[in-house]
Amino acid sequence: MLDKLDFDQDAEIDLTPLIDVIFMLLIFFILTTTFSKPVLDIVLPVSETAEQQTERLPELVVAVSAEGKLFHGEMELSKDALGALLDSREKELLNLFVDEKAPFDAFVAVVDIAKTKRGGRFVISTQSVERAGDGQ
Repeated sequence: MLDKLDFDQDAEIDLTPLIDVIFMLLIFFILTTTFSKPVLDIVLPVSETAEQQTERLPELVVAVSAEGKLFHGEMELSKDALGALLDSREKELLNLFVDEKAPFDAFVAVVDIAKTKRGGRFVISTQSVERAGDGQ
């Protein structure tokens, strides 16, 4: 019986299933890393629901620059000074002007102070979509 078997032939392993599995793993990892990163750059200051204010209430304007610095008029403010300013001018509406390139953590810090000092009553000024498209 052993005489009839041919031991001179090389043993072959079919690599096709192994290659299929490797390609499936490669596709899986490519897709999961693609979805884990933010795909779109978001520009926050443009709003479709921006409303034009009809009556002007006395307001306290605070601006956040592109570098993340806080300003009231020409005066630069610290976070503590902003809290004191909000305490001293309680009757005025807080209006936030935030540069679209401002760091998000600077925006969140101002909103946190406004929420604690004003109970969440403040306005964030934005551009409407029509004005932003005109380049104004």
